[in-house]
Amino acid sequence: MPDEGLPGADAGLVQSRVQLERLAADDELSGRTIAGFAAQSVLLRGVDLDGVTLDRLDLRGADAEDSRLERAELKTSDLRTSMWRGALWHRVTAKDCDLTELDLTGAQLLRCTIGPVRMARIKLHRARIQDTTFKDSELYSADFSGAVLLKTKFDGYAHATVSLSRTDWTGAALFDVDFQGANLYAAVFRGAALIRCDLSRVNLCSADLTGARLVGCTTTGADLDGALF
Repeated sequence: MPDEGLPGADAGLVQSRVQLERLAADDELSGRTIAGFAAQSVLLRGVDLDGVTLDRLDLRGADAEDSRLERAELKTSDLRTSMWRGALWHRVTAKDCDLTELDLTGAQLLRCTIGPVRMARIKLHRARIQDTTFKDSELYSADFSGAVLLKTKFDGYAHATVSLSRTDWTGAALFDVDFQGANLYAAVFRGAALIRCDLSRVNLCSADLTGARLVGCTTTGADLDGALF
């Protein structure tokens, strides 16, 4: 591992937990590549992560509440159970990562491309998600309750092994959301508002649509067998 004190060391490359924590404390992580080490439960709260690349990292349980992740790239990293409550994700791309049970409660996701990644049981309660694409990503039992989604797309979910089954959309507001024939088996849409959404060929078997409002939605070929209204 390179000596962090050498003048010739790459100033843009972060390769150890000690280096990461020092730069985070000084809020000097913008534009850096952070790669190849474990930093479980590291404190990144309120940090500016503009232009960073996270590559081959173990950030399980990290606390990044209220952080700003902008124009960033996540690659082959483990962020399971990490906390990003109230964070801003803007123009983030994430591929081949594990985001299982990641907490984005109250966060903003703007113009992001997420996937393929694992995102089962992710928490997006009261999040605002706009102009974002979820691609080929497992979202089983994800929590979208109270979230607002605008012009968001779920791509690659038709006839695929990934699904949106048992997701919770209670009280959510969805505008121009494209579900592309996704598997929404047993999903909960209680009290949700869906405006101009594409639900064609979607599997809504055993879904709970109690009190849901669908306005201007396309539902051609949707399977509603056993759905509750």
